[in-house]
Amino acid sequence: MNKIKLRAPASSANVGPGYDIFAMALQMPYDEIEIELNDSNKITIEIINDTQNIPTDINDNTAGLAALALVKKFNIKQGIHIRIIKNMKSGGGMGTTGASAAGCIFGLNELLGLKLSDNEIIDLARMGEVASGGSPHADNVAAALLGGFVLVKSYNPIDVLKLDLPDFPIALAAIRKSQRTTRGFITYEIGQEKLKEQMARCSRVIHAIHTKDIVEFGKAVSVDYIAEPVRSAAIPEYNFVKENVLKVGAYGCNVSGGGSSVFALCNENNIDEIAGIMEKAFAENPHFVKVYKTKTSNKGVEKI
Repeated sequence: MNKIKLRAPASSANVGPGYDIFAMALQMPYDEIEIELNDSNKITIEIINDTQNIPTDINDNTAGLAALALVKKFNIKQGIHIRIIKNMKSGGGMGTTGASAAGCIFGLNELLGLKLSDNEIIDLARMGEVASGGSPHADNVAAALLGGFVLVKSYNPIDVLKLDLPDFPIALAAIRKSQRTTRGFITYEIGQEKLKEQMARCSRVIHAIHTKDIVEFGKAVSVDYIAEPVRSAAIPEYNFVKENVLKVGAYGCNVSGGGSSVFALCNENNIDEIAGIMEKAFAENPHFVKVYKTKTSNKGVEKI
């Protein structure tokens, strides 16, 4: 086999209080990735449906950097062509870069018969995230690869745990960032009381997953003292949206990953109303894309 086609899902990272350690996969949107081996001895990248000027230089593309890390580690001499078919907008905190990197390493592992473990795939794939966020964080690539809810138990060495999620309805307002990343503006000096509350909320998230309690899960993910204050400040109407979706029955609401997208945890009966609030409030934002009415998913990268 010298060619493979994959589907890699969007994901929402941090999931409230779990900065760089929590993420959850979504049923939609998703990108498709085709990888083909050749005799060129080069890594090349092609983007289909690209209206976003996504770089195709391997040193600036998440899939390219991930592939380069794998090639160097295993001294691969094979030429590799990566084709990414975009169905979701990048640069919006939906894990699109993580999906590309995870799909790329998953596919190369299959084609080259490397027999890598999930943690080894994640460790290589996360190197691609340097291209987009400047940091090799593992949460999005892990959720894209494994599906479900992922918990990064350790960064040194990488050790990721997947927990299966019920099908929680999610309204995801996709909004592209007005700047590349806000990571450099985040302060970790949040004080003792907020630090304890942040840790307590992380515990509540895990407990809610084990008990399949969507109400508890929503309450737990709605609080974040680390990333939300910085990232929400760059999202016009964020506070209005959060207040009003919670008022009409959303279980929880927060910034999705690095922003500027926003997710709300809903039920089947109120997701249309919540999506409508988001659409109306964000309509004037020039970076607003659309509201996806989706669900959490226990499926990660899949071969098509």
